[in-house]
Amino acid sequence: MAAEHRRLLIFPDLASIESLDPSVRSSLESRFRLAVSDEPPGRRGLDEGAAIEVVGRLAEAVGLVDARGEVLWMNQRLAASSPPLLRAFADACVLGLRELRATEGEPDAPGSIRHPVSEDGSQYEVIVAALPHDGGRDRAIGLMLDVTASHRLQQRVEVADAAGGELLEVDAGLISQAVTARLGRLEERIARGIRAILGEDSFEVRLLDPKSNQLELVMTRGIDPLPIGQRLHARAEGQGISGLVAATGQGYVCRDASSDPHYLAGLSGARSSVTVPIRRGESVIGTLNVESTAPQRFDEEDRLCLELYARYVGLAMTILDMLVVERWTTNREVSGHVLSELRHPLEALRALQLRVDGATAPLPPAELAAALREALASMEASLQASTSGPRSILGAEEFLRESVLDRSLAGRRVLVADDEPQIRQTVRAVLERRGCEVTVCTDGASAIAAIEASAAPGGSSFALVISDVRMPDRNGYEVFRAAKKASSDLPVILMTGFGYDPHHSIVRSSQEGLHCFLFKPFQVGQLLDEVHKALVGQVRPA
Repeated sequence: MAAEHRRLLIFPDLASIESLDPSVRSSLESRFRLAVSDEPPGRRGLDEGAAIEVVGRLAEAVGLVDARGEVLWMNQRLAASSPPLLRAFADACVLGLRELRATEGEPDAPGSIRHPVSEDGSQYEVIVAALPHDGGRDRAIGLMLDVTASHRLQQRVEVADAAGGELLEVDAGLISQAVTARLGRLEERIARGIRAILGEDSFEVRLLDPKSNQLELVMTRGIDPLPIGQRLHARAEGQGISGLVAATGQGYVCRDASSDPHYLAGLSGARSSVTVPIRRGESVIGTLNVESTAPQRFDEEDRLCLELYARYVGLAMTILDMLVVERWTTNREVSGHVLSELRHPLEALRALQLRVDGATAPLPPAELAAALREALASMEASLQASTSGPRSILGAEEFLRESVLDRSLAGRRVLVADDEPQIRQTVRAVLERRGCEVTVCTDGASAIAAIEASAAPGGSSFALVISDVRMPDRNGYEVFRAAKKASSDLPVILMTGFGYDPHHSIVRSSQEGLHCFLFKPFQVGQLLDEVHKALVGQVRPA
């Protein structure tokens, strides 16, 4: 270089290095201003020896390589590389020179070429630029960057992206399944994704109720639910890490659960956790929390990957909600069509009944008029039931005309909880006609209190609990948990309107021993069949 008057110079301005790729300059400019020049020694700048000394102290590996792959000069960082890595660096520079030669003179010829190299699992990138004013293009400056961390992060982002894409797969089989099956399938997919991204199995998903600001538990694996009656809200203080994340919209890494003031007990033996917001667009709609028994298990990279995955979880929850709403809307539309189709025959029947009642000429027997009135009332009641959605039990009117004692159900104590008066009164009437002793509760809190009282010393235990899922104070899952706490053998039937289960009570309770669930409006025969299955064969208390 000295013989050819080529010098490595450091200048206050950048005009002499404009031919280098911007990425090369950005990596070097923070430490010094680099140029390779043919200018005579009188130009302002350091001499070659001082410049080389500065370059030699760079944190990145830098070297000068000729077209044969011989390293003419290298800084301290490159010299410390292993022989295989140094050879890979030189080969990358040779390849870069060839590619630069091939594009020389073209309008869009690149100023530098990038080549990846690797060694023992570490990933590097060599940025190759030809020397300016080097007509033969037979020497190149190579800058080698350690990109292992960014490469690993990119791989993890790709894993999170692939796992998230699986959550959004909605095929015909999924749409045709019941809501509980959809929820169970989604939970399995979320579990697989978290395992692939973080290698952990314990997590919980909570969704935010915008009206109450409450974080409802939707899915959980390995993490114990809060005690019955305890609530989490989206607040920065006193509501655990999930409350903090929901309130601020910022992910949180708990490195030591034993000393973190925000951590609330969840996973048994938990030592660390990572919690991120679930978003729909820019709005926070819930939280995703992953916990581990290992200390210092999570870092900011884990948080970043989990936040990406949580975006997909939010989209999947939105799709599921849309499917539920579609089912509800379709049912109402079909019911409306049925009512419209039967309106004319109903009007004809009503006109006939009026004619029979008011005629002066010989009329059909009174029994005919009574039969017509009864038929008319029955049709109207049936239509009302079919269009009342979750506020009705189909076939109950006809059943209640009978009064048949069922000896297998006689004397069995059953608790019925529903905040809808028509439902709880109808269920009570149906079961009492079969001989059951029925206690009705208008909300979840009173149902839980009744269950706890029945399990206390001297209490009269229930043989069966039937509860609605959606009640304003306690949800169906909490009633289920109270029943199982009172007696692990106590069967529970949950009811829900058209599969609408905002707290996902059915999925969680199904995993823990729920007898069955009924989608409103259900047939009275379905109710009695499930009651029989739950009670017949059950050992009666002495």
